[in-house]
Amino acid sequence: MEPESYIQESLVFIILIILSAFFSGSETAFLSLSHSKSAHLGSLKKRVRARLDYLGERTQELLIAILIGNTLVNLSAATVAAVTTARLAHETGLNPTTALTVEIIVVTLILLFFSELMPKIVAVNNPVRFAAVVSGPLAVFLRLVHPLSWLLSHFTDFVSRLLGVHGQKYSLKQEELMTLVEVGEEEGALESDEREMIDSIFEFRDTQVKEIMIPRTDMVCIRSDASLAELVDLIKTMGHTRIPIYVDKVDNIIGILHAKDLIPYLKQKKEISLQQLARPVIFVPEYKMINDLLREFQRKRVHMAIVVDEYGGTSGLITLEDILEEIVGEIQDEYDKETPLFRKIADSTWLVNAKIDLHDLNRELEIDLPTEDDYESLAGFLLSLTGTVPREKQVIRYENFDFTIDKVEKNRIVMVRIRLRDRETGAESPTKTAHTDR
Repeated sequence: MEPESYIQESLVFIILIILSAFFSGSETAFLSLSHSKSAHLGSLKKRVRARLDYLGERTQELLIAILIGNTLVNLSAATVAAVTTARLAHETGLNPTTALTVEIIVVTLILLFFSELMPKIVAVNNPVRFAAVVSGPLAVFLRLVHPLSWLLSHFTDFVSRLLGVHGQKYSLKQEELMTLVEVGEEEGALESDEREMIDSIFEFRDTQVKEIMIPRTDMVCIRSDASLAELVDLIKTMGHTRIPIYVDKVDNIIGILHAKDLIPYLKQKKEISLQQLARPVIFVPEYKMINDLLREFQRKRVHMAIVVDEYGGTSGLITLEDILEEIVGEIQDEYDKETPLFRKIADSTWLVNAKIDLHDLNRELEIDLPTEDDYESLAGFLLSLTGTVPREKQVIRYENFDFTIDKVEKNRIVMVRIRLRDRETGAESPTKTAHTDR
């Protein structure tokens, strides 16, 4: 046999190995090209994106076509190698069995490494780029074998139904949805407030009542022996339409008073015991998830619940509005007189309400205070650093932050000034140990 024939057969074998790598890599690339990664195709040409969409809509048919192509080229490569080896053994006097055994081992290793491992590793690490490169020839091949792949696809569906196997639609994971949201904001399809609302929805199911409740110290309640006039004055002063009523102490709440229930008695100028006007109250533990509480509110048609700790004492209260605000943000009505939880008063300096949730503070100021411990608010974080109630004007240093206690009421931190030192001075961040200046 002429040397040129061996060269030609070797070239054919190499081409078949390349085609095998093409099909193997294509399979991995399109399986790895999830919906979230497809969102990053904006930098590709419109024609390439159209091809990828075309192929992505025909996943089953595409995979069958790839398997057809891969099977054909692998069989062809093995056949070419076997024929060439047999001829070489015949011409050189080698033992045919030994030669074919060596050929099988060598071809298997070549196919395994160059046609399977290498292209799959490249494709899984760069699925978008790989899919974009192979989409053109793959689309042509899909059309060429369409009759066969269509037939096999329908046969596969028929067999699956016989076996009781039903195809499952692709479902996005939370991480992939968040990636889509990020891309949507970057591309301008989502506004920042829309992005925040979507983030809040994902966090909603992981939020506990204690994280958003109104703490006991901020609750507006009334004694059961108070007069109707006192209740009216309290409602006018505080602007609340629902007031918890208690006997002796706040740990013994017996009901909720509704402002609209007072109207008939105000018109008649008739005195009545507040306990008679109280509506039933529901009690919920601190660790109840707010999505479960929302469903309970809907089921029982109530708007307020009293939060109790593990010992049965009143820990705070939570309203339907508090839960909804976790999704849509602060809801201000004509009675709300609350000042913003934070405002910028100078470069790298903010005046912050100490009750602000640390997650919200980190997001709004783009900082990274720790949120893993038992505290939820800025006040809790500062108390964990000092181990005692700080006095007004005391400065607490943590990393590159200066926390100046602006206001304290009844052993409670109310307002704090936060200054981020490195933004002004470029100073290096100190250690994470907290220091206080008294």
